[in-house]
Amino acid sequence: MQSFRVTLLVLSLWLAGCTGSRKITYFNDIAATTGYDPVERYPQLKIQSGDVLQIIVSTPDKDVTQFFNPNLSGSPGPSGTGVDQGYLVDSAGFIRLPIAGKMYVRNKTTAVINEEVTTELSKTLKNVYVSTRMVSFKVSVLGDVARPGSFRIGAERASILDALSMAGDMNTTADRKDVMIIREVDGIRHYTSLNLNDSKTTLNSPYYYLANNDVVYIKPGPGKQFPTSRLVQLLPAILSAISLATTIILLSK
Repeated sequence: MQSFRVTLLVLSLWLAGCTGSRKITYFNDIAATTGYDPVERYPQLKIQSGDVLQIIVSTPDKDVTQFFNPNLSGSPGPSGTGVDQGYLVDSAGFIRLPIAGKMYVRNKTTAVINEEVTTELSKTLKNVYVSTRMVSFKVSVLGDVARPGSFRIGAERASILDALSMAGDMNTTADRKDVMIIREVDGIRHYTSLNLNDSKTTLNSPYYYLANNDVVYIKPGPGKQFPTSRLVQLLPAILSAISLATTIILLSK
């Protein structure tokens, strides 16, 4: 009988540990640690009003190149004043370039903008090379994470896991089944919820890859609602110590 009690106690402690770990891991519905799934082509970033574009125009003529890129430096990005250097997409979706003039860029990718700017400038210039990138790409991560804040994205591709990594990951008290993403497209604000324990739905969601100015809100889990006194914070550790001591006493008899 005593042996049965000890076995039951150890089994209960083991199950409790397994349950706790599953609550704080991602994609725990994936059984195997290795494997593969086909990856759909990720959606390309599309330009919206308020974005800032860096458009570098190069030609064999150094004077022409300097004319188009007077502020070009080795590391494009925010200026010393905190304002991004580049072409601001206005509320109607246009930018204004030297020689090319007014061009509509909203809902277009940087690859398409490259082609259109090259075509327009080639009417006047020879051997034009155009490189376009967004320099204002950032996302905000708020809520139950280690380091909430806004984060710059240096590339045109960033997933929700990238954003969580920059924010120091979720706290153990965070709700991984209801992660909210807020996105504004063409003046309309969209909301969606991702379950980071559901790999198929999350990895195939159009919100898995983030867009410029996305807001990721991590909701606190039920445990976050309890009083945060020192005793409450230490309670799990105290209970674990008591359980371990009880196990040792029973095994020693």
